[in-house]
Amino acid sequence: MHLSYRSCLLFLCLPCALGVCASAVAQNPAPAPVTFTADQDHQNMMDQLGIKGLRPGPSGNDKAPNHANNDESLANPFPNVPDPLTMNDGGKVTAAKMWWDQRRPELVEMFSKYVYGRVPINVPKVSWTVTAVDHEMIGFTPVIAKDLIGEVDNSSYPAIKVRIHMTVVTPANAKGPVPVLMMFGRAGFPSPNEPSGDELDRINTGALIHCVPFG
Repeated sequence: MHLSYRSCLLFLCLPCALGVCASAVAQNPAPAPVTFTADQDHQNMMDQLGIKGLRPGPSGNDKAPNHANNDESLANPFPNVPDPLTMNDGGKVTAAKMWWDQRRPELVEMFSKYVYGRVPINVPKVSWTVTAVDHEMIGFTPVIAKDLIGEVDNSSYPAIKVRIHMTVVTPANAKGPVPVLMMFGRAGFPSPNEPSGDELDRINTGALIHCVPFG
């Protein structure tokens, strides 16, 4: 095999370049995590998304151009809601399998594209652990509340540790999977219901019986 002068330079320089890159990576580890204020975090996300400004919310002044609507007749600007059982091509869903295999994927795609956004391919794995289980009542419905901690895989950036605190509440009498509504906020067990009138009477009677006067 005959190599030109330029090819020889390429073979000689390539290992050197790789060595320089490896040395640079070794000397420049991943940057340290940055602690943002709420405003800085908001601006950083705006910059990443390329958003220059946000539309202001409704004004409390009825005379303002963007005033909040108090007219019920104008409360629903989209009265003609599309039929969820109509396919994108106009066909009708006629069987459960058709819904699951065809129409549901269409709706998932629309929500991913227009509402929620797409899940990144390389999203880190989250390992969930149940830390406590509590039996509660919401209204007259018995529920099971589970306190969970999610540990996010930080192998790609060990400088930070992410733990997600979540509470999952499901009906106690559920025989299988149930729909779950996800809410972002402080995690915690549901507030216990106040005792009924009869229970309050029993509590107060018990408190009076066991009350020992001083003196």
